[in-house]
Amino acid sequence: MTRTRSEILADLSSPLLTAAVEENVVAWTRLKGRLPGVELHDDGDVVWVFSTQPGRGGAVSGARFTAATADARIAEILAHHRRHLEPALWWTGPSSTPADLDGRLRAAGLHCQRRMPGMACDLHALRTEFRRPAGLAIAPLTDFSIFRRHEHPFFGPPSTERRRNLVDGIAWMTGQEPASAWHFVASLDGIPVGCATVFLGAGVAGLYHVATVPGERGRGIGKAVTVAALEHAREQGYRAAILHSSKEGEPVYRRIGFEPVCTMGHWYYSKTRQVRQRLGI
Repeated sequence: MTRTRSEILADLSSPLLTAAVEENVVAWTRLKGRLPGVELHDDGDVVWVFSTQPGRGGAVSGARFTAATADARIAEILAHHRRHLEPALWWTGPSSTPADLDGRLRAAGLHCQRRMPGMACDLHALRTEFRRPAGLAIAPLTDFSIFRRHEHPFFGPPSTERRRNLVDGIAWMTGQEPASAWHFVASLDGIPVGCATVFLGAGVAGLYHVATVPGERGRGIGKAVTVAALEHAREQGYRAAILHSSKEGEPVYRRIGFEPVCTMGHWYYSKTRQVRQRLGI
């Protein structure tokens, strides 16, 4: 069960941190499900969201199927995406069931984009002393219109409806009350060069959307904006942070204080594959 914000995780033993990695993703999925134009399905055995708006979803997390129900439930969820040729992201973790869920997802037409270390950090032991460019300004963003003029470090330039919807979605999610998500942006001379989103859910601070624009990488900007977001969570009384790291990002997060506690699967249902299958190519 996902914890409320008042149930901040204080016991940082490995089993509880491992569970919190997955629970935070489920809570994040529920928040996405409140976006305008998005359907939220909180079914007890899984949480999933669906929208036909480009960039809004689907996403699936927290699958707790039985061997008897798994195939039918997977087919039921994917039916929405097949009907509208929309993609779906499906998260799996150590608590996902049944034990052969990965094989069932593959048989249903999903492919595993990557397996990522789920990592956790004691925010009281966060390492914060890193090199950073002179003049770097970092703050939680409230005016997202800046991305009509500049590239978003994570989502890229506002050149497509999907990109605009992604940025608008983050703006909406960080504007909800009571506040549970903040999008931090690092800027040089007023131009955004790095970003990170921190989301308070399942008793921990989840880190999402960490990125630096290509021309500014290797200068410590990513670490600086990540630390700023995590320090904000610590100020809110949170003790632990979690994230799901790319292979490239893992050494950076280790230097900040994160350690792997589990492995998360990042499965994808591609409408492009389905179009090709329908056309027989």
